[in-house]
Amino acid sequence: MFKQFISKIPGADVYMVGSFLTFFAFFALVGLYLLLVDKTYIKQMGQLPLDDSPTD
Repeated sequence: MFKQFISKIPGADVYMVGSFLTFFAFFALVGLYLLLVDKTYIKQMGQLPLDDSPTD
């Protein structure tokens, strides 16, 4: 069924490749960010919901 749907839309392959590249670029950028971010910042943000100290 999916093949029939795609075959009736002219240029659908361009949209599929474009959406895949957009997803892959977003996934790669998030992965790169997680590799490069300071690990103490991640630990601090992870403990934030458990911290009972006032923020004032």
